[in-house]
Amino acid sequence: MQAAKKQAGGTLLATFRKVKESRWTMRLAPVAILVALMVLFAVWTGGRFVTAVNVKIILDQALIIATVATGAAFIFATGNVNIAMGACTALTATITAKAYLSTNSLPVMILVAVVFGALLLLLCAFLSTIFKVRVMFVTIVMMVLLENIKSEILDGETLSLPFEMTSGLQDAGFSYIIFVLFFLFCAVIFHFTSVGRAIRFTGSNMICGEQTGIFRNKYLVIAFVIAGVGVGLGSLLTIARSGSITASTASSMNMDCMLAIVLGGMPVFGGSKSRAYAAVVGALTVTVLNNGLLMVGVSSTILQGVRGVLFLLLVLMSNGRPDVLPARD
Repeated sequence: MQAAKKQAGGTLLATFRKVKESRWTMRLAPVAILVALMVLFAVWTGGRFVTAVNVKIILDQALIIATVATGAAFIFATGNVNIAMGACTALTATITAKAYLSTNSLPVMILVAVVFGALLLLLCAFLSTIFKVRVMFVTIVMMVLLENIKSEILDGETLSLPFEMTSGLQDAGFSYIIFVLFFLFCAVIFHFTSVGRAIRFTGSNMICGEQTGIFRNKYLVIAFVIAGVGVGLGSLLTIARSGSITASTASSMNMDCMLAIVLGGMPVFGGSKSRAYAAVVGALTVTVLNNGLLMVGVSSTILQGVRGVLFLLLVLMSNGRPDVLPARD
Protein backbone atom coordinates (compact mmCIF):
# COMPACT_ATOMS: atom_id res chain seq x y z
CA MET A 1 0.00 0.00 0.00
CA GLN A 2 2.77 2.39 1.00
CA ALA A 3 4.73 1.55 -2.16
CA ALA A 4 1.64 2.14 -4.32
CA LYS A 5 1.04 5.55 -2.74
CA LYS A 6 4.68 6.47 -3.18
CA GLN A 7 4.60 5.40 -6.82
CA ALA A 8 1.37 7.34 -7.43
CA GLY A 9 2.88 10.44 -5.81
CA GLY A 10 6.00 10.12 -7.95
CA THR A 11 3.90 9.74 -11.10
CA LEU A 12 1.82 12.80 -10.21
CA LEU A 13 4.95 14.86 -9.52
CA ALA A 14 6.51 13.77 -12.80
CA THR A 15 3.32 14.68 -14.68
CA PHE A 16 3.21 18.11 -12.99
CA ARG A 17 6.86 18.75 -13.87
CA LYS A 18 6.27 17.69 -17.47
CA VAL A 19 3.29 20.05 -17.80
CA LYS A 20 5.16 22.91 -16.13
CA GLU A 21 8.17 22.58 -18.44
CA SER A 22 6.07 22.15 -21.57
CA ARG A 23 6.62 24.89 -24.15
CA TRP A 24 2.86 25.28 -24.52
CA THR A 25 2.45 25.90 -20.79
CA MET A 26 5.17 28.56 -20.92
CA ARG A 27 3.48 30.24 -23.88
CA LEU A 28 -0.20 30.00 -23.00
CA ALA A 29 -0.23 30.34 -19.19
CA PRO A 30 0.85 34.04 -19.17
CA VAL A 31 -1.87 34.96 -21.67
CA ALA A 32 -4.45 32.99 -19.68
CA ILE A 33 -3.45 34.84 -16.48
CA LEU A 34 -3.76 38.21 -18.25
CA VAL A 35 -7.23 37.41 -19.62
CA ALA A 36 -8.38 36.03 -16.26
CA LEU A 37 -7.27 39.19 -14.44
CA MET A 38 -9.04 41.44 -16.94
CA VAL A 39 -12.30 39.49 -16.60
CA LEU A 40 -11.99 39.44 -12.80
CA PHE A 41 -11.48 43.21 -12.47
CA ALA A 42 -14.12 43.97 -15.09
CA VAL A 43 -16.68 42.07 -13.02
CA TRP A 44 -15.35 43.35 -9.68
CA THR A 45 -15.57 47.03 -10.71
CA GLY A 46 -18.92 46.73 -12.45
CA GLY A 47 -17.42 47.41 -15.88
CA ARG A 48 -15.44 50.53 -14.91
CA PHE A 49 -12.19 48.66 -15.46
CA VAL A 50 -12.79 48.17 -19.18
CA THR A 51 -13.91 51.70 -20.08
CA ALA A 52 -12.05 53.32 -22.97
CA VAL A 53 -10.39 55.86 -20.67
CA ASN A 54 -9.08 53.25 -18.24
CA VAL A 55 -7.89 50.92 -21.02
CA LYS A 56 -5.87 53.81 -22.48
CA ILE A 57 -4.33 54.51 -19.07
CA ILE A 58 -3.35 50.84 -18.78
CA LEU A 59 -1.81 50.78 -22.26
CA ASP A 60 0.15 54.01 -21.73
CA GLN A 61 1.64 52.72 -18.48
CA ALA A 62 2.26 49.24 -19.86
CA LEU A 63 4.22 50.67 -22.81
CA ILE A 64 6.81 52.16 -20.46
CA ILE A 65 7.24 48.94 -18.48
CA ALA A 66 7.26 46.84 -21.67
CA THR A 67 9.96 48.97 -23.30
CA VAL A 68 12.33 48.77 -20.32
CA ALA A 69 11.49 45.10 -19.62
CA THR A 70 12.00 44.04 -23.26
CA GLY A 71 15.56 45.31 -23.06
CA ALA A 72 16.05 43.76 -19.62
CA ALA A 73 14.91 40.40 -21.03
CA PHE A 74 18.28 40.12 -22.80
CA ILE A 75 20.01 40.25 -19.40
CA PHE A 76 17.57 37.71 -17.93
CA ALA A 77 18.21 35.42 -20.90
CA THR A 78 21.90 35.21 -19.94
CA GLY A 79 20.86 33.86 -16.53
CA ASN A 80 21.49 37.14 -14.69
CA VAL A 81 19.24 39.65 -12.93
CA ASN A 82 19.70 43.42 -13.04
CA ILE A 83 17.90 45.00 -10.10
CA ALA A 84 19.00 48.54 -10.99
CA MET A 85 16.67 49.00 -13.97
CA GLY A 86 14.44 51.41 -12.05
CA ALA A 87 17.34 53.55 -10.84
CA CYS A 88 18.87 53.58 -14.33
CA THR A 89 15.56 54.68 -15.87
CA ALA A 90 15.02 57.40 -13.27
CA LEU A 91 18.52 58.87 -13.65
CA THR A 92 18.38 58.67 -17.46
CA ALA A 93 15.02 60.46 -17.44
CA THR A 94 16.50 63.17 -15.19
CA ILE A 95 19.53 63.73 -17.43
CA THR A 96 17.32 63.64 -20.53
CA ALA A 97 14.93 66.24 -19.11
CA LYS A 98 17.88 68.45 -18.20
CA ALA A 99 19.22 68.13 -21.74
CA TYR A 100 15.91 69.23 -23.25
CA LEU A 101 15.49 72.16 -20.88
CA SER A 102 19.00 73.30 -21.81
CA THR A 103 18.64 72.96 -25.59
CA ASN A 104 14.88 72.93 -26.36
CA SER A 105 15.75 70.32 -28.98
CA LEU A 106 13.75 67.10 -29.34
CA PRO A 107 16.46 65.31 -31.39
CA VAL A 108 19.04 66.17 -28.71
CA MET A 109 16.71 64.84 -26.01
CA ILE A 110 16.24 61.54 -27.86
CA LEU A 111 19.97 61.18 -28.55
CA VAL A 112 20.92 61.91 -24.92
CA ALA A 113 18.36 59.38 -23.63
CA VAL A 114 19.56 56.52 -25.83
CA VAL A 115 23.30 57.21 -25.45
CA PHE A 116 23.21 57.86 -21.71
CA GLY A 117 21.04 54.80 -21.04
CA ALA A 118 23.35 52.57 -23.09
CA LEU A 119 26.49 53.94 -21.39
CA LEU A 120 24.97 53.51 -17.94
CA LEU A 121 24.19 49.84 -18.52
CA LEU A 122 27.53 49.35 -20.27
CA LEU A 123 29.22 50.56 -17.09
CA CYS A 124 27.33 47.90 -15.11
CA ALA A 125 28.48 45.22 -17.57
CA PHE A 126 32.12 46.33 -17.41
CA LEU A 127 32.12 46.37 -13.60
CA SER A 128 30.80 42.80 -13.61
CA THR A 129 33.10 41.42 -16.30
CA ILE A 130 36.32 43.25 -15.40
CA PHE A 131 36.14 42.61 -11.65
CA LYS A 132 34.43 39.22 -12.07
CA VAL A 133 31.57 40.14 -9.74
CA ARG A 134 28.08 38.71 -10.15
CA VAL A 135 25.69 41.00 -11.96
CA MET A 136 23.25 41.03 -9.04
CA PHE A 137 25.88 42.36 -6.61
CA VAL A 138 27.06 45.02 -9.05
CA THR A 139 23.54 46.23 -9.70
CA ILE A 140 22.71 46.41 -5.98
CA VAL A 141 25.56 48.89 -5.56
CA MET A 142 24.61 50.74 -8.75
CA MET A 143 20.98 51.00 -7.65
CA VAL A 144 21.92 52.82 -4.44
CA LEU A 145 24.54 54.98 -6.18
CA LEU A 146 22.29 56.08 -9.05
CA GLU A 147 19.37 56.86 -6.76
CA ASN A 148 21.60 59.15 -4.72
CA ILE A 149 22.95 60.85 -7.84
CA LYS A 150 19.41 61.50 -9.05
CA SER A 151 18.41 62.91 -5.66
CA GLU A 152 21.46 65.16 -5.68
CA ILE A 153 20.63 66.48 -9.16
CA LEU A 154 16.97 67.14 -8.34
CA ASP A 155 17.73 68.51 -4.87
CA GLY A 156 14.08 68.14 -3.87
CA GLU A 157 12.80 70.05 -6.91
CA THR A 158 10.61 68.95 -9.81
CA LEU A 159 11.79 69.16 -13.41
CA SER A 160 8.79 70.27 -15.47
CA LEU A 161 8.89 70.04 -19.25
CA PRO A 162 6.82 72.23 -21.60
CA PHE A 163 3.26 70.98 -21.94
CA GLU A 164 3.26 71.76 -25.65
CA MET A 165 6.17 69.37 -26.21
CA THR A 166 4.84 66.46 -24.14
CA SER A 167 1.25 66.78 -25.37
CA GLY A 168 2.51 66.99 -28.95
CA LEU A 169 4.41 63.73 -28.48
CA GLN A 170 1.32 62.04 -27.06
CA ASP A 171 -0.91 63.30 -29.87
CA ALA A 172 1.56 62.03 -32.46
CA GLY A 173 1.56 58.52 -30.93
CA PHE A 174 5.24 58.87 -30.03
CA SER A 175 5.14 56.20 -27.31
CA TYR A 176 3.49 53.60 -29.55
CA ILE A 177 5.89 54.25 -32.43
CA ILE A 178 8.97 54.02 -30.19
CA PHE A 179 7.77 50.83 -28.51
CA VAL A 180 6.84 49.03 -31.74
CA LEU A 181 10.16 49.87 -33.40
CA PHE A 182 12.17 48.82 -30.35
CA PHE A 183 10.21 45.61 -29.89
CA LEU A 184 10.65 44.60 -33.54
CA PHE A 185 14.37 45.36 -33.25
CA CYS A 186 14.68 43.22 -30.11
CA ALA A 187 12.53 40.36 -31.46
CA VAL A 188 14.64 40.08 -34.61
CA ILE A 189 17.93 40.06 -32.67
CA PHE A 190 16.61 37.73 -29.96
CA HIS A 191 15.12 35.05 -32.22
CA PHE A 192 16.64 35.40 -35.69
CA THR A 193 20.32 36.23 -35.23
CA SER A 194 23.41 34.44 -33.96
CA VAL A 195 23.71 37.07 -31.21
CA GLY A 196 20.31 36.16 -29.79
CA ARG A 197 21.03 32.44 -29.97
CA ALA A 198 24.37 32.96 -28.23
CA ILE A 199 22.77 35.02 -25.46
CA ARG A 200 20.16 32.34 -24.81
CA PHE A 201 22.75 29.57 -24.98
CA THR A 202 24.86 31.43 -22.42
CA GLY A 203 21.90 31.37 -20.07
CA SER A 204 21.35 27.65 -20.68
CA ASN A 205 24.91 26.60 -20.04
CA MET A 206 27.84 28.97 -19.75
CA ILE A 207 30.49 26.21 -19.66
CA CYS A 208 29.26 24.52 -22.82
CA GLY A 209 28.92 27.93 -24.45
CA GLU A 210 32.56 28.80 -23.79
CA GLN A 211 33.68 25.40 -25.09
CA THR A 212 31.90 26.13 -28.39
CA GLY A 213 33.34 29.64 -28.69
CA ILE A 214 30.46 31.58 -27.10
CA PHE A 215 32.14 33.67 -24.42
CA ARG A 216 29.97 35.00 -21.59
CA ASN A 217 31.55 38.45 -21.20
CA LYS A 218 31.09 39.43 -24.85
CA TYR A 219 27.41 38.59 -24.96
CA LEU A 220 26.75 39.93 -21.48
CA VAL A 221 28.03 43.32 -22.67
CA ILE A 222 25.81 43.15 -25.75
CA ALA A 223 22.79 42.25 -23.58
CA PHE A 224 23.46 45.19 -21.27
CA VAL A 225 23.83 47.65 -24.15
CA ILE A 226 20.49 46.58 -25.64
CA ALA A 227 18.93 46.86 -22.18
CA GLY A 228 20.46 50.34 -21.92
CA VAL A 229 18.78 51.40 -25.14
CA GLY A 230 15.51 50.15 -23.64
CA VAL A 231 16.17 52.23 -20.52
CA GLY A 232 16.78 55.32 -22.66
CA LEU A 233 13.61 54.83 -24.68
CA GLY A 234 11.67 54.04 -21.51
CA SER A 235 12.83 57.34 -20.00
CA LEU A 236 11.55 59.16 -23.09
CA LEU A 237 8.16 57.49 -22.74
CA THR A 238 8.13 58.42 -19.05
CA ILE A 239 8.76 62.07 -19.91
CA ALA A 240 6.13 62.09 -22.66
CA ARG A 241 3.53 60.59 -20.31
CA SER A 242 4.15 62.50 -17.09
CA GLY A 243 5.71 65.74 -18.33
CA SER A 244 7.86 66.06 -15.21
CA ILE A 245 10.60 64.35 -13.22
CA THR A 246 10.29 64.01 -9.45
CA ALA A 247 11.94 62.03 -6.67
CA SER A 248 9.37 59.24 -7.17
CA THR A 249 9.80 58.91 -10.94
CA ALA A 250 10.21 55.24 -11.96
CA SER A 251 10.26 54.28 -8.27
CA SER A 252 8.44 51.00 -8.94
CA MET A 253 10.07 50.29 -12.30
CA ASN A 254 12.55 47.77 -10.95
CA MET A 255 9.93 45.48 -9.43
CA ASP A 256 7.61 46.07 -12.40
CA CYS A 257 10.31 44.91 -14.84
CA MET A 258 11.24 41.78 -12.92
CA LEU A 259 7.61 40.88 -12.29
CA ALA A 260 6.72 41.53 -15.95
CA ILE A 261 9.48 39.28 -17.26
CA VAL A 262 8.60 36.40 -14.91
CA LEU A 263 4.82 36.82 -15.34
CA GLY A 264 5.32 36.85 -19.09
CA GLY A 265 6.76 33.34 -18.97
CA MET A 266 10.49 34.03 -18.96
CA PRO A 267 12.37 31.40 -16.90
CA VAL A 268 14.26 32.99 -14.00
CA PHE A 269 17.39 31.10 -15.10
CA GLY A 270 17.14 32.40 -18.69
CA GLY A 271 18.26 30.06 -21.41
CA SER A 272 16.69 28.59 -24.53
CA LYS A 273 13.08 28.98 -23.34
CA SER A 274 13.42 32.77 -23.08
CA ARG A 275 11.10 34.74 -25.36
CA ALA A 276 11.23 38.40 -26.40
CA TYR A 277 7.46 38.82 -26.17
CA ALA A 278 7.39 37.66 -22.53
CA ALA A 279 8.12 41.18 -21.31
CA VAL A 280 5.19 42.62 -23.28
CA VAL A 281 2.63 40.11 -21.98
CA GLY A 282 4.06 40.48 -18.49
CA ALA A 283 4.00 44.30 -18.63
CA LEU A 284 0.30 44.23 -19.53
CA THR A 285 -0.37 41.77 -16.70
CA VAL A 286 1.52 43.87 -14.13
CA THR A 287 -0.27 47.06 -15.20
CA VAL A 288 -3.67 45.35 -15.15
CA LEU A 289 -2.91 44.01 -11.66
CA ASN A 290 -1.74 47.41 -10.36
CA ASN A 291 -4.64 49.33 -11.90
CA GLY A 292 -7.28 46.78 -10.92
CA LEU A 293 -6.25 46.51 -7.29
CA LEU A 294 -6.16 50.29 -6.91
CA MET A 295 -9.61 50.59 -8.49
CA VAL A 296 -11.11 48.15 -5.98
CA GLY A 297 -9.69 50.13 -3.08
CA VAL A 298 -6.47 48.28 -2.19
CA SER A 299 -3.93 50.68 -0.69
CA SER A 300 -0.58 51.22 -2.39
CA THR A 301 1.24 49.70 0.61
CA ILE A 302 -0.75 46.47 0.41
CA LEU A 303 -0.34 46.50 -3.37
CA GLN A 304 3.45 46.48 -3.01
CA GLY A 305 3.16 43.54 -0.62
CA VAL A 306 0.95 41.61 -3.04
CA ARG A 307 3.44 42.21 -5.87
CA GLY A 308 6.34 41.07 -3.71
CA VAL A 309 4.59 37.87 -2.63
CA LEU A 310 3.54 37.15 -6.22
CA PHE A 311 7.08 37.60 -7.49
CA LEU A 312 8.45 35.32 -4.76
CA LEU A 313 5.91 32.61 -5.59
CA LEU A 314 6.69 32.80 -9.30
CA VAL A 315 10.41 32.55 -8.65
CA LEU A 316 9.94 29.55 -6.36
CA MET A 317 7.71 27.80 -8.91
CA SER A 318 10.23 28.19 -11.73
CA ASN A 319 13.41 27.91 -9.69
CA GLY A 320 14.47 24.48 -10.95
CA ARG A 321 16.68 24.22 -13.98
CA PRO A 322 15.79 21.78 -16.75
CA ASP A 323 17.82 18.63 -17.14
CA VAL A 324 20.79 19.83 -19.18
CA LEU A 325 24.54 19.42 -19.08
CA PRO A 326 26.31 20.88 -16.02
CA ALA A 327 25.80 24.66 -15.74
CA ARG A 328 27.90 27.25 -13.92
CA ASP A 329 26.20 26.41 -10.59
